Amino acid sequence: MLPLIWTVFAVLAVGGFLMMAAYWLDVQDRPDLTLRARLAWSAGILLFPITIPAYAFAGGPGWPLFLRVASFVPAVAMGLFLAFVFGVFG
Repeated sequence: MLPLIWTVFAVLAVGGFLMMAAYWLDVQDRPDLTLRARLAWSAGILLFPITIPAYAFAGGPGWPLFLRVASFVPAVAMGLFLAFVFGVFG
């Protein structure tokens, strides 16, 4: 079971980095945001498991449903990482 969970973690980790890049690029590309709002959303990348879903659902980017669901990928990857660190799957 561990190799399967490790594979899921690796795929989600890569997907999480892609979502972080998509989020940051989307924030920088929105002309309707003020400079202050862009800086605030950009600084929010430090809290990415919370910020990306908040931006996807409440930030008003108009993302399609697939990207809104994918906004949780970094949080799930972090959860699996912490599970590995604390030996949940051992």
